[in-house]
Amino acid sequence: MKKNSFDNAEQWNAYSEQERKKHERKEKWNKRKNSFWKAFLFTKDGKPKSGLLVYTFCLSLVFLALYIISFAYVLTPFESVLTMLPTVFSNLLGSLICCAVVLLVCALLHRLLSDKRLMFGTYVWLAIYAVVALITEGIMLWGDGATLRVFLDFFVWFMLIPVVTGLPFSYRLFRRDYVPEQEKEEEPEWKKYVSHSR
Repeated sequence: MKKNSFDNAEQWNAYSEQERKKHERKEKWNKRKNSFWKAFLFTKDGKPKSGLLVYTFCLSLVFLALYIISFAYVLTPFESVLTMLPTVFSNLLGSLICCAVVLLVCALLHRLLSDKRLMFGTYVWLAIYAVVALITEGIMLWGDGATLRVFLDFFVWFMLIPVVTGLPFSYRLFRRDYVPEQEKEEEPEWKKYVSHSR
């Protein structure tokens, strides 16, 4: 926009300041976005730059598959009991049973894996997926109330309850078992010379 299109210098200065702030915000977000995706790249040695980010992301996809399998097959033996209950209680109980099965896998993996941050990081990813799905579908279905209600029902039973049960459970395991690695202190120079002289 040309300076001549403004009535006075104050308007031009206000516009320039607004454009500068907008440009700074854009640059900041670009840096954040680039730094996030760089974590998935590999170093020259072939190792991921952020192992925790990559491993938890991969595990989150595994756990998504586990939840889908659980909801598809675990409830079959309980169908006769669940059909006798009101719909809300039937859905709630079914969801909790499936979550319990996956949480057993979570506890087992937490015990087997050496890095005690992995399970909690996995559920953080699942929580991010749930938030993104809710916002995206909410925007897409905003004009269609009936379809939006169907999606919200699905969201509560199949996404919200798994995250609400899994996130605190994995966080508790993380808080109980995680011990931060302590950096090894380098020996003072004089100690090195003393050890060599012996």
